[in-house]
Amino acid sequence: MNTMLKDVMTELESLGSAQTRKTYLRHGATEPLFGVKFGDLRPLQKRHRGDQVLAETLMETGNSDAMTLALLIADPTQVKSRQIDAWLKPLQYSLLVGMVADLASRTSCAAAKWKKWSRSPQERSLAAGYTLLASWLVHDAANVPDEIADAALDRIEATIHDVPNQARHAMNQALISIGIYLPAYHDRAMSVAKAIGKVSVDHGDTSCKTPDAAAYIERALKSGRRKRPS
Repeated sequence: MNTMLKDVMTELESLGSAQTRKTYLRHGATEPLFGVKFGDLRPLQKRHRGDQVLAETLMETGNSDAMTLALLIADPTQVKSRQIDAWLKPLQYSLLVGMVADLASRTSCAAAKWKKWSRSPQERSLAAGYTLLASWLVHDAANVPDEIADAALDRIEATIHDVPNQARHAMNQALISIGIYLPAYHDRAMSVAKAIGKVSVDHGDTSCKTPDAAAYIERALKSGRRKRPS
């Protein structure tokens, strides 16, 4: 273990707490992990932002806190397409799956990843595809191709109730983001949201909920707060 990695891992361990660790495990985090709050990761993120080498070594540890930090500091201009796939492949923790998708949404291969992941029969990759789209719309809606928005809405309307659990939640997120961030698609997104109705997602022993898409879109636009749904 190189000195930088060792120092960061030691700091992460010192920031962990049993209570936070318990909370993360309840939300699906995998061992090993220390239980570091996101607020406590921010100074480390600021200090190491863009350090792609450190991000890669942190991902190799398999520690959930270390991988979270890795995805916070990874440089979207340096990360390679194959590396993104390799990072996603072993993940089970939905938070990290979402963070890989968010990172991918800020790379030059965002469209390619959407096309690949959004057609995957695997829950993890399918969820990543729609989370990528939701994130892409937040970061850079003007550069999301119409063909992707059209395909997403078609598939969401046709399949959302039949796809695996986490993919249903991700599709709902994408639908909301389309309705909020693409004004030309507002009416169609609202039509799809009303057609699919309530989306049932099992969030386990947590307080997380999947919002009603139509109501969320309307509230967000009315309030002017275009916050991505959690």
